[in-house]
Order: sequence, then structure tokens, then C-alpha cells
Amino acid sequence: MAGAWQQWLSPRPQKRTKNNSQSSFPHLGDAALYEPLSRPDGRWYVRETHYIENALVRAGMTGPPLHIHRLQDEYFKVEQGVLGAVKNGVEYAVTKDDGTFHIPAGTRHRFWSHKSATEDLVFSVWLDPCKDTDFILDVNFLRNLSGYVDDCLKAGLKPSVLQIILFTENASSLLCPPFLNWMPVWLLFWVHRGLAWYAEKVLGYERSYPEYTRDL
Repeated sequence: MAGAWQQWLSPRPQKRTKNNSQSSFPHLGDAALYEPLSRPDGRWYVRETHYIENALVRAGMTGPPLHIHRLQDEYFKVEQGVLGAVKNGVEYAVTKDDGTFHIPAGTRHRFWSHKSATEDLVFSVWLDPCKDTDFILDVNFLRNLSGYVDDCLKAGLKPSVLQIILFTENASSLLCPPFLNWMPVWLLFWVHRGLAWYAEKVLGYERSYPEYTRDL
């Protein structure tokens, strides 16, 4: 539990919505929906739907900021709409005709609903390896992130970048703000780790919240 002085330094929602019982969960209010699913071999993937009628989707703001997965490759397969993606500075417009779109581990990337889209964006996303490895991005990362951001919106608070960095650090990933694009990955790693330490040890943020997450 964060102390009063930590709340003063970095305000946060006073109440967390208990949404860990939901099989699917919203992101940014009604802008997007995440549906965690599993394959016959037990590996998970997430089916994301970004609703074109939402202003945030049309503005390309429902995807994550530029980031790196240090330990995992990421794969996308579009079912409907147009996925905008940046991979190492190159922009792509990915449709269902393009097959599987691959992001190798260590690659700076982000994704969103492309400005050319005229319908909802629906795609599946998964990472490899996806289990039996500590500190990798999993479904609970998405549950923590979406639950926290939505509770901030309900409380009229701006989500803390430091809390998001701590979530990301716990998933062995790195945020890449544009002003740090010059920074090599090894140095970005240590800056990220230092900020995550400050978020957890000084500000009292947590790496995961039981209200948002499930046992995997």
C-alpha cells in the first residue's frame, strides 16, 4: 500500500477495478477489446479489436508507444482492417493478404490502426517463447496495463509513465521515447531499469496488481 507522501508525489487511482474474472477486457474505455485465447498446444495469443468509430482509434492512439521486447519475437496476423506498424523506423500498412507480420526480439516497434482503414481493426498477436520463461510479456501484462490505464481515466488522472515503465520492465521489455531514439539498447536497458527501481522502491508502484491479473 502506497503511503500518503507517495500518493502526493505521484497520484494514482484510490480504487482498482476488480476485473480479473473477465475472460476479455476493454482498453482505453470502449476503444479496443482484448480477448486472450489459447491454442491446442497451450500457447496463448490475444485477439485485439480496435473500433473505428472511436476517435482514439481513428487518430492511431490505441496501440502502444515505441518499445522493444528483449527476449521474445512478436507476430501479428490481421483478420480485418489495416494494421499500421513501425519496425526499426520503417512504416508498414499490414492487411490480411500479407500473412504473418514478424517483429524479431530486440526490434524497436509500435502498431496502431492505420489511417487508411475504413473498418474495425481485428488481428491476432502472439510472442515466442510464450511460456516456461520468467519475466516475459504475458497476458497479465496486458491485464495490468489496461486495468491501470482505465482506472486512471475513470478517476480523471493521467497515467504515470513510471508505473507503465515498471509494468514493462517486469515483462523484459523497454519503452523507447522518441527523444531516446539515439540511445543503444544496452544503455536504454539500464536507464529503464533505474526508472523502474525508482517507481517501485520510491513511489510505491507495484509490478502487478491482483485485482487485474490471473494465475497462469
